Amino acid sequence: MDKHAEYEQNTEIIETDLEDELILLDPQTQEMFSLNETGRIVWNALTSSSINEVISLIKNKFAISGEAAERDVTDLVSNLSEAGLLIPKSVTNE
Repeated sequence: MDKHAEYEQNTEIIETDLEDELILLDPQTQEMFSLNETGRIVWNALTSSSINEVISLIKNKFAISGEAAERDVTDLVSNLSEAGLLIPKSVTNE
């Protein structure tokens, strides 16, 4: 995964904030995803930051190792991308 890549949220995704979690619904597939606090931060930060910047943000916010932050962020981005919730900006700008 390119850690300098930037993503944007799929504009068709419906978000519901339940305070302790963020629910994402893809109306096309009817699939729901639940994000915890870390997931919410990643979801929101990716709209204006690269993966590398989000990894640094998570590392500093939660005082975890760079390896743990990288693993958590890249796993989440990969899962959200595969589900069609996140779209690489380079794809949408062509």
